[in-house]
Amino acid sequence: MFMIIIRPVLPFFATNLRPQSPPNKWVAAGFSLLELLTVICVVGILSSVAVSWFGGNNRAVIERVTNQRNAQEIVSLGVCATMGGAHFVVPGDKQATAANLMVGVTGQQGMWKDKLFRLTNLQPTDLPGALTFVKFDSDLLLYDPSGLQP
Repeated sequence: MFMIIIRPVLPFFATNLRPQSPPNKWVAAGFSLLELLTVICVVGILSSVAVSWFGGNNRAVIERVTNQRNAQEIVSLGVCATMGGAHFVVPGDKQATAANLMVGVTGQQGMWKDKLFRLTNLQPTDLPGALTFVKFDSDLLLYDPSGLQP
């Protein structure tokens, strides 16, 4: 009727049954100097290849965007100068027209009378790239985002 469960009792000295290994005085923790130098060299080689690859691809894009931005500035100043009645357009010659804007022209009518229209932050070396995105239409400067118009 009654069931009795008997547990085996271990002696006091038999609690740790695993054999003990002698302590080692010199335990290697971490990486050796040769391993660290190898990893640093590999990371340096990979990063130099990645930087040169990405830098070469972005240079053309940055140059195109800079030229487009310069063309937008030329066209916007040209439109404002045209609205002010300034005479700066050389028909059929984008280079001379942009050079006139770089020198500066004065408005002749309306609220822009006697106001100076001048491209101050463009250099003459910036014009050839920027003028690929500028076109003439009835002696009016227009922006061409594709840069395909002559």
